[in-house]
Amino acid sequence: MFAGRRTENGSVSVFLIMILAFIFAFVALFIDYARIAAMKVQTERLAHAAVRSVMSSYDVELQERYGLFAYGEQSGDQIMAGVLSSSLEKGKRSDRFDLLPMELDSSGLQMERMLGEYDIFNRQIGEEMKYKAPIDFTLEIAGKMKPLSSSMKEASDTVDVLRKLQKLYDKREAALDRMLDKQRQAAQSANGIPGMLMGVYSSSISNESLGSSRVSAAAGIAAQYDDYVAKANEDANRGEDEEPQYSDEIRDYLTDSSDVTSRLGSKHRSAANSHGKLLQEADLAWQEASELNEKMKEVIAASENRSESAGYDAVSRSVIPGHTAGINGDDAATIRGLRGQTDQLLLSESLLGDLKQEISRQRDEFRQADQSLSSARSELAGASGLYGSSSSMKSAVIAARGVIDGYLRAYAESGSANRLDQEAAVIEQHRGSDKERKEKEKQGKAKLKEAANILERINELDQKAKSYRKEYDTLQTYYGESIEFNKQAAEGETKGADLDDDPYDAGKSAMNGMDGLYGALGGMMSGVKDELLQNEYAAMYFNHFDISRLKEAASDPKAGLGDAVADQLSVKNQELEYIVYGFHNPVGNVSAAYAEIFASRLAIRTMEGLVKNSGLGHPLLVLAAALLYGIEMAMADMITLCTTGSVELSSYIKAKLTYRDHLRLFLLLHSNNQKKMSRMLALIRFNTGINPAERATYASGEVKMGMRLWFLPGVMKWVGYAGGSPDKVEGNRYYAVKQADYSY
Repeated sequence: MFAGRRTENGSVSVFLIMILAFIFAFVALFIDYARIAAMKVQTERLAHAAVRSVMSSYDVELQERYGLFAYGEQSGDQIMAGVLSSSLEKGKRSDRFDLLPMELDSSGLQMERMLGEYDIFNRQIGEEMKYKAPIDFTLEIAGKMKPLSSSMKEASDTVDVLRKLQKLYDKREAALDRMLDKQRQAAQSANGIPGMLMGVYSSSISNESLGSSRVSAAAGIAAQYDDYVAKANEDANRGEDEEPQYSDEIRDYLTDSSDVTSRLGSKHRSAANSHGKLLQEADLAWQEASELNEKMKEVIAASENRSESAGYDAVSRSVIPGHTAGINGDDAATIRGLRGQTDQLLLSESLLGDLKQEISRQRDEFRQADQSLSSARSELAGASGLYGSSSSMKSAVIAARGVIDGYLRAYAESGSANRLDQEAAVIEQHRGSDKERKEKEKQGKAKLKEAANILERINELDQKAKSYRKEYDTLQTYYGESIEFNKQAAEGETKGADLDDDPYDAGKSAMNGMDGLYGALGGMMSGVKDELLQNEYAAMYFNHFDISRLKEAASDPKAGLGDAVADQLSVKNQELEYIVYGFHNPVGNVSAAYAEIFASRLAIRTMEGLVKNSGLGHPLLVLAAALLYGIEMAMADMITLCTTGSVELSSYIKAKLTYRDHLRLFLLLHSNNQKKMSRMLALIRFNTGINPAERATYASGEVKMGMRLWFLPGVMKWVGYAGGSPDKVEGNRYYAVKQADYSY
């Protein structure tokens, strides 16, 4: 019985030992598991702390000067190793119990995403400007430009259609002048024929004695013909021993008659050939005028459907809190009304038909004269024989002279009967104010030449500023490397506005620039884009030229610019202009900026000129006067801008725009983000000596920690594999690997 109890107690003891061993193993397993979990958390924290410490060593100059973050020049691996080592230092107490005796096995750091990459640079600009740029630009620029949108739209549409019509109008009128000139030349080709027929017109021709006068005209041939026949017969009937009595007179008569008929025939043929050719050219000139008139109709019909107007409408519809009130709607309506007057520039179908009919009428009337001349010449041809009829000759000569006189009175001779003069008077009435318009065009060209002289003075500074060319060569090298680094194709430089020597072309170019500007503003109103943030960043962090240096040249186009201005043409003094235009020379960017500001002022002032001169009546005269006003006022605005640093937007809008504000607008107009970013990056490198393409903005760090396991390393290794963990167990040590990423 006692033996049975001992056996039973032994079994219980073994069972309890097994239970205890299992519990101990289970607890031990979870102790190590808890230690591993804590180790992983601590390793991850250390990895993040180490990478943050590395990235805290950003380049101070880039941040303070340009608001950009990029890693500095210190060794990132060294910083990371130092942070990890200091974090794992043990305390000095000997009785310290270390629950997590972690040891650094290895660490690694990889720096990526260079500041010189477009995406990275653009993102940092966005972070810097995302709140400030939209507010500043909307209030300082867009809010000022919005009130002009309706009037500028009407002005642009009106200048566009009137300029096209002016070109066609002048060509059409030149064609009409050429038509009339060809008709006059055709008529004048018959000059001299009446005198060859008879000296003074008479309805009768009296007979004359042979030799009484030299035969110098066809009438003389007919007048002396009967006497010639009689005397020729008399000499022919003389006996063989009698000498002819009239051989000299007969010889002179026949010689003179032959000469007259020869000259008359030559003049007749020449006049007929010239007349036919010249009237054919007159037909072609009429055809050209008619086709140009049709093109003018097409231009007028298409004038209300310009796609360029969309930008103005978008800006006009936008809501900008606190913006300035717009221009009186009557002014926009006045400008729009000018386009309604363009029909008066057209020639009516009836007038064109009359002009065409007159060419045909002239041709028919000359044909009658041609037939009469041919008849007269045919009759006169019998003067060399003895069987002609003097009466037929006289009748033919008188008839031919009457017809040719009537033709010349109608088409060649000055007077109230001249039909071509009558046509010219009708055409001249239609031209209205052309003489006054031409005078204003002449004045406008002279003023444009003065403005162009200012640009010539600026461009002449290139030689004086040659000491800065090396700077621009260096800048161009940096720009090219940035383009290549971002795998972009190299392109030509952006060009600023040119000053045309023709007022109409200058006005149209100015309005085209305004179309593009409002188109860009309209696009910006639909949502803030990266381009706006980049533009405002450029305007905030980069220097611009001191426009006051040009006040003497603006005031006096003939004045030269001295060394003091040339000294201001270094890169550091025109960074913003370079970003806009990208010329790698001392004068190109300043010259382009000046020209483009002048063009923008010309567009606005021309709009005002259309309103102020709308009462002149003739649309083309209004346009010429408006352009002259615009040129004169734009020149005055440039003086004001160079003197005070700002200018009123318009005589209707008293808000002021500074020189820098104009450049902000042009940044929006010259849209090429990649090129502008490369120019900014090149300037940053030029000014700081730091190559953004070599400065990282992203760090990826990896830390590997080791810790000795207390219990069952084999089981922990199996559990780790079963859980899919990348960590490793080697011997009695557990290794945890953690990665931390950080970017500016």
